[in-house]
Amino acid sequence: MSEEDRMAEYHKRGYKWPLPELVPNTEGWRRIFDRRFKQLQRIKDSNRKYNGWVQTMSAAIVSKNFTENGWGLTRAPEALVEELKKKLHDNIATAPHEKDVEVIENEVHAPPLFIENEELNKKVLDTLKPIHEEWAGIELTGSIAYGLRAYQNNTRLLMHVDKSSTHVISCILHIDHSEDSEPWPIVIEDFQGNTNEVILEAGDMLFYESSKCFHGRPHTFKGSWYSSIFVHYYPSHDWDGDKNLESHYAVPASWNEIPDHDPNDGLEELVVVGTSLKEPSCENVWCGLQNSVKWQGPAEEGEVITTGWKRRENDAKGEL
Repeated sequence: MSEEDRMAEYHKRGYKWPLPELVPNTEGWRRIFDRRFKQLQRIKDSNRKYNGWVQTMSAAIVSKNFTENGWGLTRAPEALVEELKKKLHDNIATAPHEKDVEVIENEVHAPPLFIENEELNKKVLDTLKPIHEEWAGIELTGSIAYGLRAYQNNTRLLMHVDKSSTHVISCILHIDHSEDSEPWPIVIEDFQGNTNEVILEAGDMLFYESSKCFHGRPHTFKGSWYSSIFVHYYPSHDWDGDKNLESHYAVPASWNEIPDHDPNDGLEELVVVGTSLKEPSCENVWCGLQNSVKWQGPAEEGEVITTGWKRRENDAKGEL
């Protein structure tokens, strides 16, 4: 697609810059993206810069939101978790390496292990579908359940969003981790402007709107292995599947301009790595961790913990 053709679609769709509203149009969501837009504008490499714009516009306005906060912590059915645990433990010792994934970094070049799990994955997708529908409030169609992935020592998962056409209402189901594993939080930005760090226990399930909320594990994992499965759905009705191309159309005409700015104004550098982002000058390569909200599993089946949830008396879970 030429830039001329892309801009024709931009104007046809009525996009404007600066953005008059975000989706959702909350103060916190605007705060996250106003900062990120400024960071993107300062990137010099045009290829990386454009990739960063596409991901950011997808999250900021192209993808619709379905929940108030964009994430929630709950518990998966225990019988299903036990099946997944057995599959994991029976195969972890002989599991091959997963193919390279650009959003995964490892200091010693040890990619994740991957256990083929096609039959059980289908069961996961079917079993968890009504739970996701209840959380999102819409009827869903299964896209994929991906795994079993087992991250290895010295790994980090950079912050990113997923495919906006098919990875819409999703969950990360944590299956188990090695005994020597240190807590390894999943980090997710929510619609209120918070950066949340959520430590999952085996069987915990993190709901997330995966094409809207930037998420990852920017802390470096310490331990032998840490295994999860990733489950994705999209709306069954009134859903245009061509959302990925729409994210290109939404990028403003000025995307490759570098505005005048004070290099000493304290705004940290944003680096685009494929379809992911990191901020190398901040500890654990993500500046939002400086003021994060921390959460701890295990959750309870049938209950969803999310932004604004308050610990009840005699309840050991929730915000730390």
